[in-house]
Amino acid sequence: MNININLKDFLTDDVNIIEVFFCKEVYENSDTSDLSGSETINVNITNDIEGIIEKKYKKYKEEKYKSYHYKDKVYTYELSNDNQYVSSKIMTKSKYMKYNNSGLFILSSKIDKFPQYIFPCTNEIDNISIYTIKEFKINNRVSLMLRTDYSNSEEVAKSFYIEYRHSPNVEIDKINEYINNLVATYINC
Repeated sequence: MNININLKDFLTDDVNIIEVFFCKEVYENSDTSDLSGSETINVNITNDIEGIIEKKYKKYKEEKYKSYHYKDKVYTYELSNDNQYVSSKIMTKSKYMKYNNSGLFILSSKIDKFPQYIFPCTNEIDNISIYTIKEFKINNRVSLMLRTDYSNSEEVAKSFYIEYRHSPNVEIDKINEYINNLVATYINC
């Protein structure tokens, strides 16, 4: 079985980002259909893939973030350069594609950015997350991303995904080819 992603299946007028997560098997109903929400998807990876990627792509940008989540808004603070922004992310479609003992979890979303004053002054924060992202740029629209999440300075999760930043004027067939080549390269790592 060969995985072939068609990005057009995930695009609507509102979508501006598609993420393709490399993951372990889905527990419970693991087929290639849309997920009902009752399944658990394991997107944790081993450190082996990080070494493989860093060896192939010598240059990358690494940033550490702290995000405060409240309802549908996220206030993100870049710890290394003092940059701050408020955003929201609305998922439009998700799909799990099984491949041998692993698979891909694909999310298409709409991300909006807002002025900082939109985020309320409140003590009722839903969640606080601290994480590091290493970005390996493939081109101006496609990047390989390694995200490491922390709790009390301890690493608790690490995920690897392809991020595609969509624009209506791109040549989608060429981007589709890039993404499928990347998937073919890293699906068995």
